[in-house]
Amino acid sequence: CCFPLQSTTTAVLLPKGAVAAFTSPAGDSYSNIRERRFFFFALFTIITSINRTAAFTSPPLGSYSNVGYRQSNSCAWLTTITGSSGGDLLLSPSVYETIESGKIAVVPDFLPQSEIVPLRSDAQNLWDNKRFSTDALASYGSRGKFDPAKDRAVLRLPQWKNEDLGTFETRRRFGDLMAGVRSELAYKLNRPNLDTGAATSLYGRGSTEISYTRFGPGAFLKRHVDEHHEELKGTDGWTKPTRRSISWLIYLNERDWDGSVHGGQLRCFERKNRTRGRLSATFGGDLQVGWLRATALDPYERPVFLDGKKHNHGDCAMYLLDEGESGRTYITKDFQTNPIMYVAGGEELVKKMLIADRPDMARRFYLIEHTKSAITDLLAGNKDYAGSGEDAQLDEELEDVNPRGGTLVLFDSVTLPHEVMATKNRERWACSGWFHEDQQPLSS
Repeated sequence: CCFPLQSTTTAVLLPKGAVAAFTSPAGDSYSNIRERRFFFFALFTIITSINRTAAFTSPPLGSYSNVGYRQSNSCAWLTTITGSSGGDLLLSPSVYETIESGKIAVVPDFLPQSEIVPLRSDAQNLWDNKRFSTDALASYGSRGKFDPAKDRAVLRLPQWKNEDLGTFETRRRFGDLMAGVRSELAYKLNRPNLDTGAATSLYGRGSTEISYTRFGPGAFLKRHVDEHHEELKGTDGWTKPTRRSISWLIYLNERDWDGSVHGGQLRCFERKNRTRGRLSATFGGDLQVGWLRATALDPYERPVFLDGKKHNHGDCAMYLLDEGESGRTYITKDFQTNPIMYVAGGEELVKKMLIADRPDMARRFYLIEHTKSAITDLLAGNKDYAGSGEDAQLDEELEDVNPRGGTLVLFDSVTLPHEVMATKNRERWACSGWFHEDQQPLSS
């Protein structure tokens, strides 16, 4: 149905009945979900709108479709889509728009009950056989007698990948499904490194990190972000081959889960004002570390990135991307990240020491997530905090997600602070993980 021309444009002919040839398989099994992904990803790439011819033009070097050339038998070489009816992809366009805006994307009933049950059964059996590891991140690990049944527990990657443990075929098929999600995200978010390199081959099948998680009654996680710039992760920050890019969970709980009764909500601290420009990471790999707040003259929040490569290791500077990402504007002096970015109150140090000559910009600057220490909770009066949920900070709004069975959530790992509120009277189960990208290299 399609053929390449000798120019850089590919024409696509849709003979009568071509759409019928892409009929979706019946049923809700993983194999059928994967077949639909392959069928309709090709159809989505070919068709720009119903009943008209589509035209595709070659993308700039380094975009996702160039990565797709290695998939020579899958029509992935068809490139920039000029318009689409949406097809039957795994995720809707609104999911990508939500992630790109820095918010959490929630997809109810992503998994049918027929697929939730075998995953939950496998997870329960592995928990009963003591294959999970507790991490003592819940309140029960920090005070009183530690009770592993009430803490957060994880089936770590070596156990997840072990073909001799539990029902491995269930986990394998689930990994294949998440590989499809990853491919779609890489293409639609223009993050080509999600779907290539060590991030796809070195660790988990379908997702770089992938696991079962269980929260016992009372377990919670305090507010945090899932990924930080290499310079903010200590001396080993630059040694890791990959870094987290997209966080995801699929809940395996009962579908009648009510957060007001059972707790366990995922609370996200989203930006109240609109953002402008590319968030999270530049195409060169620099990660976002802060924001410039919106003002009356500039109604958008602007992402602030940290350049740790332009200078010697440990000597950095912050910058804004210019419109169209054609250049960058540095807003700070060169500085050592340690101690300024490692101590509580680092945000004020940045304002007073690094942006002092631009008071208008200093007033707007703030970090994505404040550096915390043991004294932080004491000063905030949170010594006995037990997972009831933190309040939103200035310019934030709350989004609470009930962990109902089958729900998929996706969000950017760098820019969205979140917490897990305390579970009440039930166990809270999920498949969880992170899609990684290969980490940027450190210039010599």
